[in-house]
Amino acid sequence: MTSRPILMYAWLAAITAALIYIAWPQFHAGAKTADFDEINVQRINIVEPNGYPRVIVSNRARMAGLYWGGKEYKHHSRDEGGFLFFNDDGDEVGGMIFNSRSQGKNHSAGSRLLFDQYKQGETLSLAYGEENGQRQAGLTIFDQPDESIFPAIELSDRLMSAGTEEERARLKAEMEQMGKSLQEKGYFTTRFFAGKALGESLVRLADQEGRPRLVLKVDADGAASIEFLDEGGKVTRRIPEK
Repeated sequence: MTSRPILMYAWLAAITAALIYIAWPQFHAGAKTADFDEINVQRINIVEPNGYPRVIVSNRARMAGLYWGGKEYKHHSRDEGGFLFFNDDGDEVGGMIFNSRSQGKNHSAGSRLLFDQYKQGETLSLAYGEENGQRQAGLTIFDQPDESIFPAIELSDRLMSAGTEEERARLKAEMEQMGKSLQEKGYFTTRFFAGKALGESLVRLADQEGRPRLVLKVDADGAASIEFLDEGGKVTRRIPEK
């Protein structure tokens, strides 16, 4: 009767010792620095000690979804590779994206360096975009609402996890309605743009409603101008006068 517990304890001790022997090199390996001449990889996750992401570098196929509080949620439209950046809360706060698409004679391309407002969408963007030879490149500053964007992230996750077409259609309509509501609250209101658009070099400043009020421009023919606009977009003063 007494030999069985002794044998059991001995067996457990032997198993524990074996596991420690196997795992011990791995504990030490985590503290070592490895040097490589070249690495081929589809995705790299740089994480904090608590497991929260800090930087993700990924190809298009393995790009992450939306992160909030260190948890990943499904993105309803992300289809690009690049870099994603995260803050101490484990929220996505920006990234670098590069893409190009072509189909027959049609093509598009773009590159973006993005910085997000706290708990919201982009507030600063350095971007280039092109579609069939129509190009724009510049620095844009946006206003975003003060409220958190998390409800939209949750809705995106539910949409991508929908089990039926009926549920997907309902959630898609709900997302479109949420988008309209966010727009009314000032979501992605463009306040400043400086760059090139369709052959023109320009600086455009807008009010809190996103309406351009001052435009400094050099057009495709080299003519320079300064325009002051009212709330309806009508030019109230122009230098030089036409």
